[in-house]
Amino acid sequence: MQKTKTKQKRAKPQKRLKNQKLLLDFEFRDLFTKDYRWALFALIVLPLLVYLQVWHFKFVWDDSGHLSNSFVINPSWANLKNLFNLPYFGMYIPINYLFLGVLKAFAELLSLPLNSVLHLTNVVVHIINGLLVFTILKQFVINKWAVLIGTGFFLLHPLQVETVVWVSELRSLLGFGFSMAALYWHIKNPEKLSYTSLLFFVLAVLSKPSAVTLVLFVFLINYFHYKFNLLKNIWKTLPYALIALIAVVIAHSVQAQYDANISQYTIAFWQRPFAWLDSMVFYFYKILYPYHLSASYTLSPKFIATQWWFYPLALLPLALGWLLWLKRKKQPLLIFAILLFITGFFTTSGFVDFAYQRYSLVANRYLYFSMFGVGLFVATVFAKVDKKYWQGLIIGVLVVFATLSVFKQIPTWKNEITLWTNAAAYEVVPNYVYINLGLALSRQGKYSQAITSFDRVIDYYQKHAVSKNTTHYVSKAFFNKGNALSQQKKYPQAMISFDKAIANYPKGAIPQSALPHISKAFFNKGGILFGQKKYPQAIVNFDKAIACYPNGVIPKNAIQHISEAFSSKGAALFNQKKHDQAWIAFNQAVKINPKNKMAHNLKAITLDLLKNKADKTKP
Repeated sequence: MQKTKTKQKRAKPQKRLKNQKLLLDFEFRDLFTKDYRWALFALIVLPLLVYLQVWHFKFVWDDSGHLSNSFVINPSWANLKNLFNLPYFGMYIPINYLFLGVLKAFAELLSLPLNSVLHLTNVVVHIINGLLVFTILKQFVINKWAVLIGTGFFLLHPLQVETVVWVSELRSLLGFGFSMAALYWHIKNPEKLSYTSLLFFVLAVLSKPSAVTLVLFVFLINYFHYKFNLLKNIWKTLPYALIALIAVVIAHSVQAQYDANISQYTIAFWQRPFAWLDSMVFYFYKILYPYHLSASYTLSPKFIATQWWFYPLALLPLALGWLLWLKRKKQPLLIFAILLFITGFFTTSGFVDFAYQRYSLVANRYLYFSMFGVGLFVATVFAKVDKKYWQGLIIGVLVVFATLSVFKQIPTWKNEITLWTNAAAYEVVPNYVYINLGLALSRQGKYSQAITSFDRVIDYYQKHAVSKNTTHYVSKAFFNKGNALSQQKKYPQAMISFDKAIANYPKGAIPQSALPHISKAFFNKGGILFGQKKYPQAIVNFDKAIACYPNGVIPKNAIQHISEAFSSKGAALFNQKKHDQAWIAFNQAVKINPKNKMAHNLKAITLDLLKNKADKTKP
């Protein structure tokens, strides 16, 4: 009798809102019950099997830059303070670097390879995100197997590979995970403000600013699922919107400081809706046919705005939107899913300025949030079709996509050579990929092949008119070509390349983003002249390298070579027996970079020499 009462008590319906929607149909902990053990097994094991191969992958692209963060290198209290006070690498993402620092310390503690720890961490976070996606999708679709298939598309689709395999994209994984946690706590009781939800949202935007898209997710769920009227919806979404506003202001300020010339890469406001619609078509195509995927497509707003298809292509999503509007009452869940997909990449769709758009408006990693909408769409369709044939077809497509991830897309991220060689096949304009491929080849000592890559960029822009927006690529290609020629000891050709890198910018009109490689071009020229014992000419070039950063304001990424420019200048003066001036140069080198051992040694030698001279002149 007691058991019967217990069962009856458990069978009571959950508390309902006034609109009769359940507060929470499915909780995260329910995933670990007996009824869902096979679903849980699939959600963990399948992506683990697909992505396990990444454990030995190398660091690529921007990984070294992110791992050079002071807190990541040395997780101290002082660096922790700087982590939250200062932006880094053109972004304010302290939570991302906090995780990287802790993971690096963990790897060192257990003497584990850092690349393996970080790659497998990405995989684990992706799996956790999949569990959160399953939990939230279960609120909208009752059929657990349909939800499992939808979540499978989120976890295994080839478009997700870039975010999961690239260590630098831990920020996106964390941003999405915290966003889903915030959404989960909001769904627990949308009638009340959840401070836990807001806390998770703060963690999300501190992991990646584009997590502000959660505001649109909350708004759409309130409208479609809970049927809130507009005024109530705005009121319930307002706390999230305020947090998002602060995050947007900070992100815009940081990016403006990082690249003061960001306006050069943008298009007119009236053109931006067309760029957004075109990117939508691009992503729809990649969702359906994820075969020719690349780390870079070089479809910048400036480039696509000059193409004949820029305006007509925008008509396709408009036509699709009209058809969906006609079906809004019959298929609200499908429309809800499509809107989630579109809003997922809204912050990187062309409406808002962001630094990477100088290279490309579209990227695979920008769809990570949007794949939540794809998962809901697939789950909804799978639940609606009755025939086993159609369900089998959907499962078959998922198997094909997972196979593409395993054998085609994931292996391209094995190292920099495989990454950029693959990307070179799909890059529209040969600049960003070929420069990165050339640098990767140079690091492996393949200088002739590297020079060929740099020449691809130079030849393309010599055949096409070089504008202000493309000067950066040409200049950087000449600079890197000069470095490769120097390694081959072809110094006259290297000097020509450095001169051409510098000459691409009018005197006094070098943009902030170009200063590092222009300063290094002068420094490298000075080094070649120093080796030829042409000390006066070498000093002139060292001074020009230093002059790129007037008033002593030197960014972190230039401290080392500017310090070396002073110490090299000092060495040239020393060889000319100008010891007083040499000591001043060495002293400046040490002041800029106290870790410059060569400057310390030369400064000490010069000081001893000056003291001996002073002693000899005493009566």
